[in-house]
Amino acid sequence: MLLHNLENSFLASYRIPRPTYSGPRKLPAALAPVWVELRDGRTRPAFRIGYDLLRSKSLSDEHRAALLSALATAAFDNGMYKVARQMAHDSLALYSNQWLAHRTLLSIYIAEKDYRAAAEHLKSVTPPARSRGWDEPLTRTDRHVLRAACAWMTKSWDQTAAQLLLAFPAGVASMPPVLQEDWFRLAFYRERPADAEEAARELIKNKSTDKADVLIQTLVRRGWHKEALALYRDIYDLDPTNELLRRRVVGLCIREGQVQEARRLMELGALRLAS
Repeated sequence: MLLHNLENSFLASYRIPRPTYSGPRKLPAALAPVWVELRDGRTRPAFRIGYDLLRSKSLSDEHRAALLSALATAAFDNGMYKVARQMAHDSLALYSNQWLAHRTLLSIYIAEKDYRAAAEHLKSVTPPARSRGWDEPLTRTDRHVLRAACAWMTKSWDQTAAQLLLAFPAGVASMPPVLQEDWFRLAFYRERPADAEEAARELIKNKSTDKADVLIQTLVRRGWHKEALALYRDIYDLDPTNELLRRRVVGLCIREGQVQEARRLMELGALRLAS
């Protein structure tokens, strides 16, 4: 069930999207092979080619920084965190107005489970006003989801929720399903029944009655009967011959004092049994 294990959540396993190294690049021709190898996932050849190119004296500081950032990605991909960290810092020392090196540093913090350091580092980054052709910025959504993941792993639930809403200002309906599941979990951690109902309403769309029932019963067990009743009414309206849903609505109507509705539904059930 969704609530059982914090570690099974999307935010607990969130990783920063790897740079693609694809698309048009404003690079010297000498650097293009490194980008091609990284684009195709061949990180060891990329590191070998790039390391040889570092000896070139013809590279500008900016392009040397681009190369160091690319090599930091290759080193990280191969688990060489110490080398990746040093190359990322060397790159930033040469050319600070970039995202690529920061992405590697943030990825290292996350891989090492140093979530507070990741959050602090991200806070310190000033997004470049204009991205260079070789750079790959983190999107606004990615930045807020990363902050949400860091807050999640430090159990800062309100901060997690705030960052998710900044990432998806159109609300829960605009979140991908994996984050809707985490929003559902957050509702329980934050004691927010209305949020749980909102997330459940999205999660049960196009689900079987049995799967929807399992999810809504989570609210019932928490004592959030009003919200569960609203959800059961909705799916019962779509499947009015379903006896399980009728019984669920009747039971919750009785708990919520909706006696007339409960009686009407009970009479419908009696008629079906009599027929």
